[in-house]
Amino acid sequence: MAVITVLKMGDPRLQLQAEKISDFESDSLRDNIADMIDTMRQYHGVGLAAPQIGIAKQIIILEVDNNPRYPDADTIELEILINPKIIQFSQQKDLAWEGCLSLPGMRGKVERSREITYQANTETGQSYTATAQGFHARVIQHEIDHLNGILYPQRLTTLNEFGFEDSLPEFQQALI
Repeated sequence: MAVITVLKMGDPRLQLQAEKISDFESDSLRDNIADMIDTMRQYHGVGLAAPQIGIAKQIIILEVDNNPRYPDADTIELEILINPKIIQFSQQKDLAWEGCLSLPGMRGKVERSREITYQANTETGQSYTATAQGFHARVIQHEIDHLNGILYPQRLTTLNEFGFEDSLPEFQQALI
């Protein structure tokens, strides 16, 4: 369909609560999903939430397949989650670097649950429950935050582990 400009941190639309989807038959839902897929792939994202392209709806997409921004990440097949919510967080947590298409060129260390159980709807409205672990769980948590108007810097516990990729020692080797 189309590549849409990703909103950047500071745009007030990123702070809005996304609305639930109730009409799973609409052409606009299919068009929004297609635009999100095109946009995420164009910008080498591993996930994208509809609010990031100015659509205040509860839609997130995920996909990891040889992504240059996350070269060590396991493959995640294209996944479309509508009206997602996390119903269980594991007590085990990991602190790891995150990036975001709405904060281009920046990374920060964020603590997230290592495993989650979530509920969502498919594109056709079918409800399902699933479990995700590791990086997959991290991406879902990050994208659901977008649906609630939260960007990952709001989850940082220290600004000492936040900055531009080209200035952070952990990323300078990867940029050579």
